[in-house]
Amino acid sequence: MNAQISEETRISLSLAVAEKHSVSNLEQVGVSQRLINLLQANGINSMEDLLNKERSELMKIQHFGAKQMDAVLRAISMYHTVSD
Repeated sequence: MNAQISEETRISLSLAVAEKHSVSNLEQVGVSQRLINLLQANGINSMEDLLNKERSELMKIQHFGAKQMDAVLRAISMYHTVSD
């Protein structure tokens, strides 16, 4: 994931990692509970876990496709403005 995200998304995710936020915080910006559950079921419980996953690793998760990737990236890009 690291190599293919915008600078704004990278900054937002870095802030969330520094504050040790859980991926459940993404619900604040519209990520569905189903998607959060999917991430958590695959060992992605924190923003740090998410940051450490490559896009290709996420895409290998069953039921995680381009639509879910877009939702996660969109949410992260606006995350810091909502959580401030």
